[in-house]
Amino acid sequence: MEKRIALLIDAENTSVKYLDSIFMELKNYGTVTYKRMYGDFTSKTLNEWNHKALSYAVVPIQQPRYSTAKNAADIMLVIDAMDILYANNVDIFCIVSSDSDFTRLVNRLCDGGMEVIGMGKSDASKTLKAACTIYKNLEIIYGDSDEIEATGHRSAEGVHKEADIEKNIVPLATIKKSMIEIVRENENQGNHTGLGGLKSSIQRLYKDFDERNYGYSSMTKLVKELKDFVVTQERSTVYVSLNGQNQNERSVETYIIETAKKSPIDLGRLGQYIHLKFPEFDVKRYGYSQLGTFVQSIDGLVVESSPKGGKCVRYRY
Repeated sequence: MEKRIALLIDAENTSVKYLDSIFMELKNYGTVTYKRMYGDFTSKTLNEWNHKALSYAVVPIQQPRYSTAKNAADIMLVIDAMDILYANNVDIFCIVSSDSDFTRLVNRLCDGGMEVIGMGKSDASKTLKAACTIYKNLEIIYGDSDEIEATGHRSAEGVHKEADIEKNIVPLATIKKSMIEIVRENENQGNHTGLGGLKSSIQRLYKDFDERNYGYSSMTKLVKELKDFVVTQERSTVYVSLNGQNQNERSVETYIIETAKKSPIDLGRLGQYIHLKFPEFDVKRYGYSQLGTFVQSIDGLVVESSPKGGKCVRYRY
């Protein structure tokens, strides 16, 4: 049975151009049973919503602005959300807004056992994104479908068509490192890692994670492009495992830790030792441009200034 979705749109903080993309995205999660938008639709700025919403049977909840303070539309959205929650006839809420004032509402809905899909701008507050079960960047889901369907991914220009999108998403190097840790932990426990399970784990860590943020139409394409994993399929299930090179990278981390445990070591000298032990080592494979930044990311290690000048690596436990 498909999940039922309550869609509540803060029209005063959302452009009507996103409406088609919102409904296309929600098809992946279930059936939208509540469709409501909130604002003062007598104003010129929201007039276009009246026409566009008709094609989706979105109900306008008219709330005129009585003051320049907190507007009545936001308050009405909160009241309706709580009424729907207590009616207990939906499985998912979709709150479309970039307004951080809705963070407490999202927390309350989650406390009530609801999944909450947030949709808004990439520069929405981190607290709002973190409160949601999943957060979707409207800039990413808007207008990409034709290019992705034709090529399987967006062009580099399409991926970061606005500079603020790039700076507000989690770096791919960070995503990759978390993915490696998840798959490695499963392998150490003798368990397989399903592609769907891997994506769910990443979304629990980074609520606004979406492979389309990085220009890929599917999680499979993203994982294959990273070159750190082997993707296999058994019947209808896709599995992800670490490739041989990645296993070697784990050996590099272990070697660095064991070396630093003996005594603090100069960063430059450590680099020389690593290349002697692992001739094909390249720090860029980890998503870092400098050895010091990579070493600092390894749990238990600290890179600090040396009394003799330069940097040294110390094991802190």
